[in-house]
Amino acid sequence: MLLRDTDPDELVAAIAKAVAIALASTLEASREPLIVDGNEMARLASVSSATLDRLRRSGSIPSFLVGSSRRYQPDEVIAALIEASASNIGGDSRG
Repeated sequence: MLLRDTDPDELVAAIAKAVAIALASTLEASREPLIVDGNEMARLASVSSATLDRLRRSGSIPSFLVGSSRRYQPDEVIAALIEASASNIGGDSRG
């Protein structure tokens, strides 16, 4: 196949499709688990385990039990933290 016989738009589309497929599989493999324990959730949220426990007890972040083990869904916890932070803008002078 010679490049001069190839439509440039078709070549660009084919390359873009190949890159998208490669990126999709890479991104899928790099996703964080959907359910994590407290230590991992604290790491993902960049807070201490004590802070995570305090936020959970206050009802600021969601969690659930699997047997006797506390578990978190990172997407939901991060969303709750962002929402709580947004609702505190202007209402907390401690910064």
